[in-house]
Amino acid sequence: MTSAGPGPFRLPPHWLRGAAGFVAVAVAIYLTGIVFSGAGDSLAAMQRLGLPMVLLGTSLASTAYLVRFARWQWLITRLGARVPPLFNLRVYMAGLALTSSPGKVGETLRSALLLDRGVKVGQSLAAFLADRGSDVIGMAFLGAAAAFLAQAREPVLEAIALVLLVATGAFALAIRRRVFAWPDGRSAGALARRVRSLGTPLAPWGALWTPLASIGYSFLAVIAYGVQAFVLALYVQSLGADLATATCIKIFAVAMLLGAATMAPGGLGATEVALVYQLSEAGMPMPEAVAAAVMLRLSTLWFAMLLGVAALMTFTGRNRN
Repeated sequence: MTSAGPGPFRLPPHWLRGAAGFVAVAVAIYLTGIVFSGAGDSLAAMQRLGLPMVLLGTSLASTAYLVRFARWQWLITRLGARVPPLFNLRVYMAGLALTSSPGKVGETLRSALLLDRGVKVGQSLAAFLADRGSDVIGMAFLGAAAAFLAQAREPVLEAIALVLLVATGAFALAIRRRVFAWPDGRSAGALARRVRSLGTPLAPWGALWTPLASIGYSFLAVIAYGVQAFVLALYVQSLGADLATATCIKIFAVAMLLGAATMAPGGLGATEVALVYQLSEAGMPMPEAVAAAVMLRLSTLWFAMLLGVAALMTFTGRNRN
């Protein structure tokens, strides 16, 4: 008789309980902070926004995850891995449960889930690096384009997008041409082995980050985050503010970049402050600005985490590996 091979990878149930508990506690703290901040006028503005509008905005914002998943599937396929799209969609969505981690590094949970499908950790980490890098470049391009349409150019955003695209492209080219020589596995020194382990994802990342492909990844980021920026415009205009859609999109892009730059979990606090400050500076009353910012974050960040926990549930069970 032949012994049965190891079963599919399953997350321990307590991982799910921990992720679900984290999301629940975080949402509770977030909402409690709103209620007890003395923001009565902001709560009234949220009520004026209405449940139908919030459901519409959340539904629209959620289509961004399908666009971002299409990019993820593209990245994994370019690595030479054959992962069924529906399985990979579950993997991608499961990573969103930990998207509020600093720099979204919690999303690297996908590496464990993809091991069963023959995707090495170095490869999935390379896909993560390409995914996050194109997000930043795409967000900067989105803000620069929106500012141009609003006739208020943002040279800083233009510079960020172009410099990052060119610099990362040059670095990837150097990796493909083996300009950098990583210490081999026979090196006796612990430091050499550590350096080599850190450089493991860079070779597949360099293969992924070709000029045309990097532009394609970033373009998909523009589409995905452009949809969510449009939701901000929808909320702002529904609350009676006379702000152009292009202006709202620029405000969204700047706030997201500032939130990412702080390395705070999910940009919490920094993103909301940046949204409220920019909206109020553009002429929106403070209570309505707070309401728009909070409802946008509930429709994007927090709802994404809930979707992620639901996807994680499909990977729990007895771990037979």
